[in-house]
Amino acid sequence: MKRLAVLIILLFLIALPLPVHGLVPRSGGTVSIGEATDDDVFVTGGTVSVNAPVGSLVALGGQITVNAPVKGDIIAAGGQVTINSDVGGKVVAAGGTVILNGKVGTNAVLAGGNVQLGPSSSVARDAMVSGGSVTSEGKVTGKLSVRANSFDNRGTAGTLEVELQNRGPMAAIVSVFGILFTIGLFILGLILIQVAPGWYRAVEAELVSGWIVKLVTGFVGLIVGFIAIILLAITLVGLPIAICIGLLYFGALLVSTLFTSSFLGRKVAGLLKREVSDYIAFTIGFLILAILYRIPILGFFVTVIAVSLGFGALLFAGWKNRNCVYSSPGQPPV
Repeated sequence: MKRLAVLIILLFLIALPLPVHGLVPRSGGTVSIGEATDDDVFVTGGTVSVNAPVGSLVALGGQITVNAPVKGDIIAAGGQVTINSDVGGKVVAAGGTVILNGKVGTNAVLAGGNVQLGPSSSVARDAMVSGGSVTSEGKVTGKLSVRANSFDNRGTAGTLEVELQNRGPMAAIVSVFGILFTIGLFILGLILIQVAPGWYRAVEAELVSGWIVKLVTGFVGLIVGFIAIILLAITLVGLPIAICIGLLYFGALLVSTLFTSSFLGRKVAGLLKREVSDYIAFTIGFLILAILYRIPILGFFVTVIAVSLGFGALLFAGWKNRNCVYSSPGQPPV
């Protein structure tokens, strides 16, 4: 629990300084940052490479490579994350494979199936590493905390804390799948904010206008919706309807926590008297929830609340815009 609390604090310290400068969003299949900027760069893509100095970096993609200095912090998640340059602030990186070869100015939080701290890497303060296989060949000035199936230590650390877990291959697969699914869900949220900002904000606004009502409505809606789908399915006649409604139901479940993430992130920023963009609010909330989900027992209740809140907000937003569905049709095509 103590480690979890430290992790939450670190994530807050990382996420909140991002809005200090301007935000430069970039996205695409293959994205390369080749022009230096002092602003915060927010980039998503299948392949992401940073080849010029930037102020700070939030990157999500299949393969992320940072080859140029980053003045502030790095938050990166992808199939493979490689940091070859120096980072002035903190680093939070998660993925199937995470490789750190540069110097980190403050703290580092790394998680993945395979995590490597290369010979040229160094962390000026503390490092927290979690993965299936962890290799350390660098230098950590403060405390190095490792939680992994296997740990190969060829580096140095001020203080070393290691917790080896004897998990089978299936558990490792499930762990990596969970990481990749979380990354995919994060990317989905960013896509929704980008391609449908009006709709996304409308749903989030329902939580702002009264989250307790949305919580109760969402929880009841989840139960009633599931029962209705089952009843329709067992009649056989209603099976096609059950399938269609079921797809909408599970789709709503999938995206429900995204709206809760934005709502939570904006609340946290408001408490700290900071104005943040939609992307940053979502990132802050998503990181907090992702951590809380992993706390035994509490994580279950947090999940139920987060899903219920988002589901309730979707129901209210849909009801308020029902006229778009019930409006009179136009002339049929000739």
